[in-house]
Amino acid sequence: MLAVTFIIAIIALLISVLAYRRAGGARELKKTVDSLTSTMESLKDRTGESVREQVEKLTSVTESLRERTADVIDRAEKVLRGKPEEQPSEEKPSKPRRPRAKRK
Repeated sequence: MLAVTFIIAIIALLISVLAYRRAGGARELKKTVDSLTSTMESLKDRTGESVREQVEKLTSVTESLRERTADVIDRAEKVLRGKPEEQPSEEKPSKPRRPRAKRK
């Protein structure tokens, strides 16, 4: 029984070697790996360019928003402070009066 199992294992090994060679063997495997490597490199290049473009767009948008925010803050300051001519002179403010409690 041991001899029959050994012969079947040898036949299976030979069939697998023949199938490997028929499928292309190591050459086909190398071609596939090279093809995938070149595809991966081209995708890396495209992705890098895309990321650079997006960073440039975000930078310009950020700069625009920063300028607009500064303008809004400047306008708000002018509205709150008023014009220099309208500012009252520095006088002591009067003390606020307390409402008196009603007596019954």
